[in-house]
Amino acid sequence: MNAVLCLVAEGAVALDGPVNGHLRSLRLADDAVTVRELLSHTGGVDNPSSVWADSVADIADVLGPVVGCSGPRGEFAYSHGGYAVLGQLITDLTGTSFAQAATRLVLEPLGMADSWFPARAPISPDVACGYRLEQDGSFVPEPLPTFALQSAGGLWSTGPDLVRFGSGWRTLLPGELAEQALRPHAQQYDSGAELGLGWLLRRPMDVAGHNGGGPGSSASLITRLSTGRTVVVLTSRLVPVEPVNVRLLHSAA
Repeated sequence: MNAVLCLVAEGAVALDGPVNGHLRSLRLADDAVTVRELLSHTGGVDNPSSVWADSVADIADVLGPVVGCSGPRGEFAYSHGGYAVLGQLITDLTGTSFAQAATRLVLEPLGMADSWFPARAPISPDVACGYRLEQDGSFVPEPLPTFALQSAGGLWSTGPDLVRFGSGWRTLLPGELAEQALRPHAQQYDSGAELGLGWLLRRPMDVAGHNGGGPGSSASLITRLSTGRTVVVLTSRLVPVEPVNVRLLHSAA
């Protein structure tokens, strides 16, 4: 999460400092978990049972005032809970909402004018509708989802804006800190991929990226480690798009 790294660059928080040292309205059950571990999904933080809601929720209402850490530290386990706590960390450090801080620190400097963090799914003719495919071959519109934990999946954006992010995020950070974000911190299960600070790395292929999806949508952002060239794929169905995006990146090289 680039907003956290921007605060690290400002000296507001240390990568290897304990997260609980800065949290005010909630805390982690394990006092030793660090910012670096949350960024790399290695803090053992528990996930909520559901991440979809009618509107963005208060983190403590979803995870509780004391967030569980039942997983092993130092091992990769994708954690929406951990990234939700990072969002609260940003709020507590800046004294503003997560959405305001992330906009100031990341979206505005990168010129991402069509990206924002709404409290609920926006109603607008400009918002793409998602679909699911029924067994009879028909497409049925999916209700627009809202990710309850805003800092873990609440960004609404466009293809061009995501390319701006993938191409420009390093310009917001000192060189050494940007390099740390792209260093492997953990292995992703038994795959050939590794985890940086928020980035999924495949160093032999010279790529880093992130993908995701929800009801009626899929997204994939991949950037070349050596050049920063970025390719984004967005769909209005929940389908695997990462392999397609990898081929697009290599064909555009």
